[in-house]
Amino acid sequence: MVESVTDDLGRQRQLLSNILKQIRTMRRMTARAVSAAMDMPLRSYYSFESGQGALDLTKLWRFADATDSDPFAIVIALVVGSPDYALRSMDNKAASILLASLKHFNDRVGDRMVHVGSAAFIEAFKRQFDSLEEHLAKRDQSTERWLAENLLKIVPPE
Repeated sequence: MVESVTDDLGRQRQLLSNILKQIRTMRRMTARAVSAAMDMPLRSYYSFESGQGALDLTKLWRFADATDSDPFAIVIALVVGSPDYALRSMDNKAASILLASLKHFNDRVGDRMVHVGSAAFIEAFKRQFDSLEEHLAKRDQSTERWLAENLLKIVPPE
């Protein structure tokens, strides 16, 4: 059965509310502090944070600025239906970096971009994300090795 647009919008509003509250909580900020940083009355902020009304990108960007989070990650989290993406990108600004890189590429190649096939984009993105996974694996191994070598030096023998 096809879901109604109203049901879908309701889920999106709930997801947005969930994302905003989690980010605010992780930043250890009160609603009052965020509303003040957004230059918004507290009651209006509560309406925004609860997902009421249409999605307002200006408010979303002001929220991201107030909480030092990634506004594009919040939008992508809404699209993919998971707050985790917004939370994981909150500090490293991965979504903003990704979109800024795409904009930079578009600015440089212009209309020639239509000649880049899907397969080329898939391969380029796959290569970059594989490289990031490799970076994480090396980092994890390095941390484990350091702990194995140095932890024993500070723990008294039994």
